[in-house]
Amino acid sequence: MTDLIWCDGTWSRPGARSAVSQALRLELAGSGVRMTFAEYPATFGPATGVGDVAYGDSVAAGVASMTQAIEDSPNRVVIGGYSQGAAVAVNVAREVLPRRPDLEVVGVATLGDPHQPLHLGRSGIAGALSVPAHWPAWRLWAAGDPIADLPLGSPLRSIADVSEWMSVRSPEAADRWARDVVHTAARQRSQAWWQPWRWADLVSALDYAQGYLGTRHTTDYVSGGQVARLAWLIGGAA
Repeated sequence: MTDLIWCDGTWSRPGARSAVSQALRLELAGSGVRMTFAEYPATFGPATGVGDVAYGDSVAAGVASMTQAIEDSPNRVVIGGYSQGAAVAVNVAREVLPRRPDLEVVGVATLGDPHQPLHLGRSGIAGALSVPAHWPAWRLWAAGDPIADLPLGSPLRSIADVSEWMSVRSPEAADRWARDVVHTAARQRSQAWWQPWRWADLVSALDYAQGYLGTRHTTDYVSGGQVARLAWLIGGAA
């Protein structure tokens, strides 16, 4: 038996999972892989609710939840996630697993990953992040998904640059967000979508934004076969 410990995307909660994660659960039925959700806030500051914690805090809580779930599992584990949950899994693979050789993790699986590695001049909206080569990584994207398949020059990247700690949950949270924006700009760490040779990408920004509101970040992963392929890859590790 292999456990897939999975974090779903933004807004996910028990009884209200994403279509992508629900489809993956169905694909894994009878495969010898048991899929369980690691619960976490799955919020994005005021974008999901005035009192909601910031994206960065939500991901950090997800990392703690997923780590605990790995510790509690009696089986081999694949970690993974969809959308914001993919960021959780990538952070666990990068920050936790190298320090915890006692955790029996045999792979990392993501869909709609905001840290999708560079491919054909595109990457995840929050910037490409690799997973240590010690762990097999299956990270699939749908064409045109603005979260996982965004041109390097897209101005939509500014959303990720300024929103990680976006929160108005308390005066302290709002102050931290403002300070982070200033700090990012001062250190010139914002992703350089504004460089002149990338201005042509401005033209496609609206189309990619509409893709988020449409199906490119959601059911395209089901209809395009990425969910089925990921289930097959995970099943091979079972």
